[in-house]
Amino acid sequence: MRTHYALAGAVALLALVPAPAAAQRGLRDTLANPTTPGELALAFGVYVAVTLVVGAIVLTVDRSSVRSIETRLRDDPVSAGVIGIGVLVGGFVAFAAMGAVVALLVDAGAPAILEGAPTVVGIGVSVGLTVVNTIGMIVAGLVVLRRLRDDPAPNPWLALVVGALVVQLLYLVPFLNLVVAIFVVALATGAIVGQWWQGRTAESSDSEPSQQTADS
Repeated sequence: MRTHYALAGAVALLALVPAPAAAQRGLRDTLANPTTPGELALAFGVYVAVTLVVGAIVLTVDRSSVRSIETRLRDDPVSAGVIGIGVLVGGFVAFAAMGAVVALLVDAGAPAILEGAPTVVGIGVSVGLTVVNTIGMIVAGLVVLRRLRDDPAPNPWLALVVGALVVQLLYLVPFLNLVVAIFVVALATGAIVGQWWQGRTAESSDSEPSQQTADS
């Protein structure tokens, strides 16, 4: 645990080193498109620090679900990937359709406050994708630790650090970052949806016998 906090602190300090350069060009532009070594270090440090914070929250809330997601991905990554891509594409289409409907309603005389609905939904989607992306990084860290240490049950906190460092480093590489992001998010999304559906099906199966007993 101490190693985890030490690494998190080191990354946070790394993010503060090139701060003057970022101030000249704007933090948002620097993080979106780093061009100098200092800006790359800043972007890497900030992204890793954010991942560590979000990942710590995820592991604190429900560590067992993360392990279940990793198990599902190891058992059937193809199905998880297909489901994840389907959910992401479907969500994008639904979001675009919602925006179009809202625009039509506002043009037809609906309250102007309705225009803020896509923004609110977009923020929620961004937060959700950040969590899903972080879970994907933790799973990636678990996979790496299994290969390197031949450990059947790697420490999820260490996996968070390893996954954040490895994946966020790949995210700094142009073009490759898009491929890796789609790969990580799609697999994590598919596994999460599959686990949710399995739990929902199990709950339905458990409730049927009790209903039949009550009816009889």
